Amino acid sequence: MKTPEFILFDLDETLYPSSNGLMSLIRDRIVEYMIVRLGWSRDEAEERRQRYVSEYGVTLNGLHELHGVDVGDYMEYVHAVPHSEYIEPNPALDTMLGRLRPYKAIFTNASQSHARRVLSALRVSPSHFECIFDFEAAGYCPKPDPKAYRRILDRLGARGDQCVLVEDNLRNLDTAKSVFDMTTVLVNKCGHGEKGQADTSVQADLVIDDILELECALREAMGR
Repeated sequence: MKTPEFILFDLDETLYPSSNGLMSLIRDRIVEYMIVRLGWSRDEAEERRQRYVSEYGVTLNGLHELHGVDVGDYMEYVHAVPHSEYIEPNPALDTMLGRLRPYKAIFTNASQSHARRVLSALRVSPSHFECIFDFEAAGYCPKPDPKAYRRILDRLGARGDQCVLVEDNLRNLDTAKSVFDMTTVLVNKCGHGEKGQADTSVQADLVIDDILELECALREAMGR
């Protein structure tokens, strides 16, 4: 493996562990949004949430395209959660990011405000990242749609083969590898539902169990 020039980091359940329950709370907020804003029953809302994730990549795309849901209203509602009650500070992550020399960016299907609140709860400085590339910056086009990857590469002035993508979602890593020739790193705690079902036929270049293992894993891979 050659030395990467860019590292792209997914946000949710990648920079923090899936076991903390934050994404489960956000999924509950998504269902609640459909009940409150669209008047659906809980069963119908849950069925549509899962179906839209499968068909559109994220629930929001299905809601926006089929029902005209306002993106800003949705993002504000579903991310109105007490981040610091679920995410523990991780000063070791802040230190590691400071040591990693490649340009770094957040690449998330969520909103910039949610990303900043996650980083604040982690006590990780946003200054480590060239940009926080969110759903709006991607033109409301979520991973794993290739258009989202093309847009972040254009934003960074990068080629795919210069990049490492660090993700908990194998479906998103598959697009990065098969379409853009990115090096892929799986944080081996794949989310479910809104984060997408893992496809066990997809393989990542590197697999780690915790984000803090990234630095060592990259160093070892580059030494091979």
